[in-house]
Amino acid sequence: MDKKTSLILGSLFFLTSGLIFTIERLTAYIYWSAQINTGTWDTIPQTMPLSDNLFTGLFFLVGIVFIIVSFKKER
Repeated sequence: MDKKTSLILGSLFFLTSGLIFTIERLTAYIYWSAQINTGTWDTIPQTMPLSDNLFTGLFFLVGIVFIIVSFKKER
């Protein structure tokens, strides 16, 4: 695997991690706004911390490893 491939894979894993985290946040806010319409809601939406989702952390770490590997490789 060459330097360019490692950098692309690292970037894709990193972006996928961010996308999964964003979708989780978005669903929490949509659920919260649906509760507002019923009349019973919390003052802030119940969001999950970053460490609760296994895939978000795993993709983030794999992306960082690929990016580090790509920078350590020589041309």
